[in-house]
Amino acid sequence: MLHRIRELARDPQRRLHCTVAWSGGLDSTVLLHILMQARRRLPTQLSLRAVHVDHGLQAAAADFRRFCRSTARDWKVPLTVIKAHVRLAGGESVEEAARTARYAALADALLPGELLLTAQHADDQLETLLLALLRGAGPAGLAAMPQAAAFGSTLLLRPLLNLERGQLTAYAARHQLSWRDDPSNEQLRFDRNYLRARVLPLLRERWPAVARTASRSAGHCAVAAAALSQSARRDLEAAVDGPDLEIAVLRRWPPARRAAVLRLWIADQGLQVPELRHIEQIAVLMDARPDARPELRLPEFLVRRHAGRLVLELRSQRRDASPCRIQRWSWRRGALQLAGGRLEIVAGSHGDLDLARLPQRLLVQYPSVPAGRALRKLMQELGVPDWQRERLPLIFAAGRKAAHRPLAIADLWLTEDLRSTVHSVRRGRIFWRELR
Repeated sequence: MLHRIRELARDPQRRLHCTVAWSGGLDSTVLLHILMQARRRLPTQLSLRAVHVDHGLQAAAADFRRFCRSTARDWKVPLTVIKAHVRLAGGESVEEAARTARYAALADALLPGELLLTAQHADDQLETLLLALLRGAGPAGLAAMPQAAAFGSTLLLRPLLNLERGQLTAYAARHQLSWRDDPSNEQLRFDRNYLRARVLPLLRERWPAVARTASRSAGHCAVAAAALSQSARRDLEAAVDGPDLEIAVLRRWPPARRAAVLRLWIADQGLQVPELRHIEQIAVLMDARPDARPELRLPEFLVRRHAGRLVLELRSQRRDASPCRIQRWSWRRGALQLAGGRLEIVAGSHGDLDLARLPQRLLVQYPSVPAGRALRKLMQELGVPDWQRERLPLIFAAGRKAAHRPLAIADLWLTEDLRSTVHSVRRGRIFWRELR
């Protein structure tokens, strides 16, 4: 096993620091026991500890904790027990939410230089592959679980992925191991449990080697997915314009090639890649009439078209609509903190603002409501998209109504009357820092 871990970690020399994600069930208990035995034989080559994550979703959690603590003491394996906070996002299943919370908790628990080891095996791989197939996944989804994957600043390793559940059960019987069965595994409302209880027994009856052959298929899909990803990466580099994508470049490619670029663009933002139907909707958005303002709204983000580009905006960047407020600001006294950011005027010899001409008392309108044709035209000339205009503070002289032409729009525009010249003695700049 130690040799296998070194192969997966691509580290044949140094001492391995392994942390096992230990639920207390059969699979992870077998993995921990194998490593505990390896540590006894080769203590200078392996350090070992375990992390148990309590999701707090079932009454049996306390029994799992007690079992892990007792067994860890007997095996002399350091154990950390942590609680994960499961939060359901819109449309997310309990399984998905628990998995997300579990891996977030494990990432927080890892120490520098540690490898995270999990106990998924060939039967788990088969289940994952079937679930991906039923969701209509492409090559990346059908690649299922890799044996080694990046995990934050370290690696997540699955050293048992080539073994079947029956082999782990035989190992546990041979070494007289105890473990705890998860009661939730009996609930057939969960897709994975339904496959395990109702579908896989029939498949094995007809095709006994189904887990091994499915793992080979997953490996072939992984190779194909890697090749597609490399090609999509080159295309993405050709299409990017800062954080956005140039629509003219995307239109050069057939739908499948364009879809691969869109998926990679979204994934690079750390977001979940949407379904094919949503990718197809982005293509429709690209071809909308010139005067339209189309957008695709998804739970995590929005995709818009603006000035010949596709723009991705995180939903977390959007704030609930709030009534327009006009605040008085004596800028000499310091920065003005607004709901969406911080507005400040800083002195500087190269600034474009003549501080001597700037009134001491100002009015700031935020969120802005660009009223009047002239102001709307000015926003358009500045290239500010419609959906971002309300997120820019408007600065007026005190005593003037906000509907009049402003002195400044955030730090994007300044009226000519306030611009510095070669004769300006005191200069400065306006700084607007939007909250993200």
